[in-house]
Amino acid sequence: MHVNGQECKEILEQRYKDAEESFIKNSKPGAPFNAENAFEKIFLSSTQAYREVLLGCILARIMDNSIDIHLPYTNMGANAFSGRSLDERVVNPFLHEKSIPCSRGPYLSVFRRNVKFNETTRQGLKDKEGYDALITLIDMVNRYGLA
Repeated sequence: MHVNGQECKEILEQRYKDAEESFIKNSKPGAPFNAENAFEKIFLSSTQAYREVLLGCILARIMDNSIDIHLPYTNMGANAFSGRSLDERVVNPFLHEKSIPCSRGPYLSVFRRNVKFNETTRQGLKDKEGYDALITLIDMVNRYGLA
């Protein structure tokens, strides 16, 4: 499924602004589900790609509730999306622009081709605990959506 990159950029900019305002007010942002431990593991992971994956999956889900964010390659089915394109055109440039630590290239370079974001991918990764947290969050976002 196609995800509009310009709309994703606008969403990121607005959410970033909202996060800055929350930080200034010392207000903790919330999620529509309880996953604080999983978020902590993602942000403490040395695998920066996990954070990029999560951000791209969240954006895809915001854009179209019918997208299965476990499927980041368009050839995986009618409800898949192009995670690599979203990362190359939106997520990675945004993170670089804001000086947020991220990879130099698309996040899917960490994963082998046509990988699905599920437990079967875990075996080939270095940070398995971080990946488990990523899958927990992807499952939650896919199941509950975002408010």
